[in-house]
Amino acid sequence: MKKAGFLLTSGVAFGWVVLEAGWTWESFFMGVCAGLLIMIGIVDERTFEIPLRYNLAIGSLGVVHLILNLSNWKEYVIGMCTVSGFLLLLYYVTKGKGIGGGDVKLMAAAGLFLGWQKILLAFFIGAVFGAVVHPIRMILNGKSKIMALGPYLSLGIFISMLYGEKVMKWYLG
Repeated sequence: MKKAGFLLTSGVAFGWVVLEAGWTWESFFMGVCAGLLIMIGIVDERTFEIPLRYNLAIGSLGVVHLILNLSNWKEYVIGMCTVSGFLLLLYYVTKGKGIGGGDVKLMAAAGLFLGWQKILLAFFIGAVFGAVVHPIRMILNGKSKIMALGPYLSLGIFISMLYGEKVMKWYLG
């Protein structure tokens, strides 16, 4: 994607966040995160790697979010460890062939930003999208069986970031 296309896409994502969440410091952080998630999706799809700087940027947003919400610190610290802990175990069991280290770091950083409930939802959404969309892409576009998980995890994070509260209320009643 060219720079202008990225800027336009990021601007639309940022605007979407502000329309859904209103204009607050939290929505500002979510908008920045949305742009980072777009970059992660693009780069991982092309290179099968998630640059550390993007994960560090999302992790930094998570640290600031944690500081601004210190009363709920356990939710965010647990969020940093839940999905990423599972993926790290998968990484070691498969010797890096089942999951990449960037995916592990992405879910740790996003878990710190979102908290444990939303990161679990994000992982579920990302895994379902990946399981449904990638086989279709393999058939239609001749994509390889190797799947870049970053774009699907990024989509799950974005959806959970914006709609996680509503989904959990709906699901849990």
